[in-house]
Amino acid sequence: MCLANTYEKKSEKLLMENTKEIEVEGDTVILKDLFGGVKKIKGEIDHIDLEDNRVIIKVA
Repeated sequence: MCLANTYEKKSEKLLMENTKEIEVEGDTVILKDLFGGVKKIKGEIDHIDLEDNRVIIKVA
């Protein structure tokens, strides 16, 4: 199983641990974690590092 931690680009603040699914709807990034948690963030995906299991979101 491949899970990632998701961070805010500017501050490197952890937005979600164990992120299993990411959806983009317009200017909103929807994060879903392993335990059923959902977080909606206004912004866009900046980059994804599969080797380090990190997703970076540029928050609007």
